[in-house]
Amino acid sequence: MDESEDHQRRLGMGAVGQLLGVPRLTVWWWVKTGKLTATGVDDGQPWWSEDDVYEWALDPRSTRWSGRVPITSWPPMPYNTAFDTTVELPGAVALRWQTRQGPVHLVWPLTNGRRRPHREWAEQLAPRGDGAVVVVSGGFSMRHGPELKALLPALPDRTYKPTWLDLAGVLGQPVPWWPMNLRDKQLLLDWKPSTDTVTAMAVPALDTGALLTMASTYQEGHPAARVLVNLARLAHAQAAGSAEQDVEIVEKANLPDGVLHIAARPLPVPDADDIDSTQRRAGWIDLLARADDLARRCVREGTRWDGGGDLPFSNPQQIEEIESTWAYKWTQRLIPTQRTAAFELLAEAGEQGDALVDPDTDAPVWRSGGNYTAAMPQRLPATAPLAELILDGPVWIRTTDGKVYPAPRDSYYGISWGYGGSGPGALALLVDALLDDINAQAPADINGAPEGLEALLSRKLPNHTVLTRAQLEAARRGEPVIIAVDDVDQDEDEDDE
Repeated sequence: MDESEDHQRRLGMGAVGQLLGVPRLTVWWWVKTGKLTATGVDDGQPWWSEDDVYEWALDPRSTRWSGRVPITSWPPMPYNTAFDTTVELPGAVALRWQTRQGPVHLVWPLTNGRRRPHREWAEQLAPRGDGAVVVVSGGFSMRHGPELKALLPALPDRTYKPTWLDLAGVLGQPVPWWPMNLRDKQLLLDWKPSTDTVTAMAVPALDTGALLTMASTYQEGHPAARVLVNLARLAHAQAAGSAEQDVEIVEKANLPDGVLHIAARPLPVPDADDIDSTQRRAGWIDLLARADDLARRCVREGTRWDGGGDLPFSNPQQIEEIESTWAYKWTQRLIPTQRTAAFELLAEAGEQGDALVDPDTDAPVWRSGGNYTAAMPQRLPATAPLAELILDGPVWIRTTDGKVYPAPRDSYYGISWGYGGSGPGALALLVDALLDDINAQAPADINGAPEGLEALLSRKLPNHTVLTRAQLEAARRGEPVIIAVDDVDQDEDEDDE
């Protein structure tokens, strides 16, 4: 026995069966019939190395077992490989090469495609369990380039991570690579090994077709047209910038020449001009009031972009009318309204329910059964100062004229109390702003509130706790605030009006 054999992992019949995913009895039969020859014998027991088992499984003279062998153990085949075709999959496109050992499928998930379990792709591409299936993921390694995840088609629960060097060695040619934002279905389906690097429009995260079509229905200078065109340009510029960044990362990776070929580069898109926030808000208010399907699609895309940062209301919350007196009285003031594009914030298309509106804030409310979903205002239209903060679901604001409003909130951050975290931090910032200006925009931050105010709202106060203006101002000054039992539910039976 030579020195190299001493350092090999020795596999018995059971371990060979586990490696190839077959019963031990099958391996015993292979040995008995002379199909599988042992690497060596130790104390009368045959053993095999992993390399020898995989080499035997890939030998064309034996049964074809390539779907059970990682591509990292396939031999280089520079003269026995040919590109075959492209295959359209749900949410992806696969490139297929035919090799001496079997087909190799390289799967490209599409930019905005609906992702499917990798196992489903493997079953569709290799129903007989042969060959190799490799999926390009979204990560990067400076040593190995874009990350790959492979499945054994005959044993799809087993995955492993090959490199582009492994793949190029098996295929005997540079392997094409597309940045994530350039994985357009038609671009991939049209690819051939003779195709030069193309310059193409990166696929944006938004449906910019809907945005630009809607913009064309307005006069050029209308706020809605300006905001829609601007949002489309922002989405295209972001996609192009992301694709260009991916290309730069790949070019800096330590990959040998002839391993990876950049198949596409992004078409440059200039940065979008900034639009005054008042113009943006005016444009969205016009769109929210429309009832056509195109407007609904645009609102949907706008909220996908930034959660509805320029909308007068966003951040939907569930409200139960039986939760408190404040919630019940709020539901009683709601009035029926037409289902406009604003309700895209609250309900799926075709969902059954009632379209309502809060007349005090103009915020849309969706009622389905006994459940209410309301978009929260980003600022209050109140005409009187803050009188009380009511810790409830949601948090409520009472003004000195007796009116109660859902507490305004930013399109991204939520507000809450009772722990040390972002929710109480955002609520403390909001209270600090409303104490000075009841019409203040809900802050788009979670840090920076007065320490005493944040400490008060981080306390584990029970639901229905009512904090008066005097208590909130004292906390803001850093003075201790005592919460008496009478501060809880104290106004449950009072009239708001």
